[in-house]
Amino acid sequence: MTDPGATPLGIDEILWSWGPGESRFALLTRGRLTELVIDRPTLHLGSRFLGRVVALDRGLNAAFVEIGTGDRPGFLPGAAALGLSEGAAVAVAVRAEARAGKGPLLSPLAGDLAVPGATKAPALISRPATLKRLLAAHPAIRRVRVDDPAALAEAKALAPALAEHHRDGPLFGLYRVEEEIESALAAEVPLAGGGRMTIESTAALTAIDIDSGGGRADEANRKAVAAIARHLRLRGIGGQVVIDFVSVRRDAPHRLADALKEAVAADPVPTQIFGVSRLGLVELTRERRGLALAELLCDRPTLPTPETAALAALRLALAEAACRPGRPLRLVVAPEVATALARRSDALAEAEARLCRPLPVRADPGRAREDSSIEEIPG
Repeated sequence: MTDPGATPLGIDEILWSWGPGESRFALLTRGRLTELVIDRPTLHLGSRFLGRVVALDRGLNAAFVEIGTGDRPGFLPGAAALGLSEGAAVAVAVRAEARAGKGPLLSPLAGDLAVPGATKAPALISRPATLKRLLAAHPAIRRVRVDDPAALAEAKALAPALAEHHRDGPLFGLYRVEEEIESALAAEVPLAGGGRMTIESTAALTAIDIDSGGGRADEANRKAVAAIARHLRLRGIGGQVVIDFVSVRRDAPHRLADALKEAVAADPVPTQIFGVSRLGLVELTRERRGLALAELLCDRPTLPTPETAALAALRLALAEAACRPGRPLRLVVAPEVATALARRSDALAEAEARLCRPLPVRADPGRAREDSSIEEIPG
């Protein structure tokens, strides 16, 4: 799919696709995907916890706080000003997800936060209501389309004039969101006019390379600026980013850096353009918050994580069951996906509740991770 570049970043529509174990929110601008928000119980961005200080680092002026999520202790900067000591309880919010062997980034909550007296640290205080947060962040939204009756009730309670029930097949399929997600996980992005953009991320940084594809260099660079701004947000890329534009006039990288600064101005995540390095690379940083889309959905490019594959398999089961009412069904998946379903027993239970019958799982050793199917159980 050729990327024609950025669209104005004012979100005007939300698609809420419910599935067992996760909700997916597609944020659209004039019908085009601008951002994807995935809500799973295993993600904690914005959640509030009563944590316990397990270590202090005076050199970093930080505390390491256990919040009980199974990740490494979270990092809480500014510990000295908070007067913390080891073993103390502290109310915190998750500012950035745990990633790459590091615990989550935390921020302190106001001292007057009401926490039940019997609550022992570590403990969850509250999780954010995703749709409520999105509606507050994007006041220009004119429609919220929902494909699940229970989710529709929540949407109508929050925005009765905006909520609509979608009944005609998969919601993300109608808007081609699944295709957009697939494109956002690919390393190469075709640009209008024959150029292409290659995006490669490592633990240290994200490198973006622009190739004119035989076309005019200045035209490829101009279109790449818009596409870069869009894909930084769509892919949830954070941290250091270096961009190698097609070589043109000596002053071109500086002009492109200025253009990029304008292109990312409407991005709600703070992005700082540092200018041009001695090697002619444009450098920027974008604040890390949630996991990048590729980190969340894939173990490596285009290979879904076992959890992602497991949740996709449950969505398939619900869709197939609608075509086979009353028949006993079984979900057939790769062994590692079966293990993920056992870990996410909450999601499997949600699917069985919707089906009003058990959904056994059979592990097939010869099956690829992304290949799931439904079979009828012989009577």
